[in-house]
Amino acid sequence: MVLGVLLVAAALWQQPGRAVVPVPGQRGSAFDSTRDLVAEVGRSVADVRSALELFRRAVFNSPDAEVLNTAAGFRLQCRSLDSTAAAAARKVCRSCAERAVQSALSDYRAVLPSVSRVGGQCAARLARDSNGERAAERLRRDVRVVGNAIVEGLVPYERRLQTLRVAAGWAPRSPRARPSP
Repeated sequence: MVLGVLLVAAALWQQPGRAVVPVPGQRGSAFDSTRDLVAEVGRSVADVRSALELFRRAVFNSPDAEVLNTAAGFRLQCRSLDSTAAAAARKVCRSCAERAVQSALSDYRAVLPSVSRVGGQCAARLARDSNGERAAERLRRDVRVVGNAIVEGLVPYERRLQTLRVAAGWAPRSPRARPSP
């Protein structure tokens, strides 16, 4: 019996420990919630981009009913982006990060109201174009305007997100191009 207990104790003692390795830029759970907010906004941006692609496909390849249906789904994603970015702008905790990350986090937070505006303007435009007799015609006519507004409106967000990702250690620094011999 004693030998069995000693064998179990020795086996457990030889097990590798699970040390928690801190990620640069973190101070604990408050920063985790900020990271979760960044991810939530990112998912919402990705959802809007996906909905835009479905809307474009429907506009160029589908009948009017499908265009209207796809526009309704796209409008919901734009509204979601508006509310998600607006809420995240109020909740991002800059002081929860290490000093090296705080500047990038502040810059990221500063761009969130413009991301919210992009979503709100997209939803408003789609709501306006989706009403009335010739709704599908208006949606087809304005597809490029709506799409370009989203793509161009998200460029500052993407730049600041990349800066934050690098500063927080979530992404590697981009390698510099080597001069050719």
